[in-house]
Amino acid sequence: MGTLKQNIHWILLIAAVLLLVGCFNLPMGYYTFMRIVVCIIAILAIVDNKDNGFGWRNIILALIAVLFNPIIPIYLHSKITWVIIDLLCAGWFVWMSCKIKKNNII
Repeated sequence: MGTLKQNIHWILLIAAVLLLVGCFNLPMGYYTFMRIVVCIIAILAIVDNKDNGFGWRNIILALIAVLFNPIIPIYLHSKITWVIIDLLCAGWFVWMSCKIKKNNII
């Protein structure tokens, strides 16, 4: 197993898959699990990108971490709103993963 820097693109793809699965109607336990994992992965990506300063990518990751944080959950009370957010965040994680893989940077 490599370092975080070597595997961050795979870790971001895991978050994307979890978010895509979250678009379906699943038990509440899955969404709690997804919140925890997505929040942790967003924070890991911020830590991995700390050498590049606090740019717009880190701001978006911080917003994702806050939105999906399991400690003080944000309830939007609308499944369609969450589906749109999940799809946007999954797209963001896929885009970042591709960018990292292509450029070997975040």
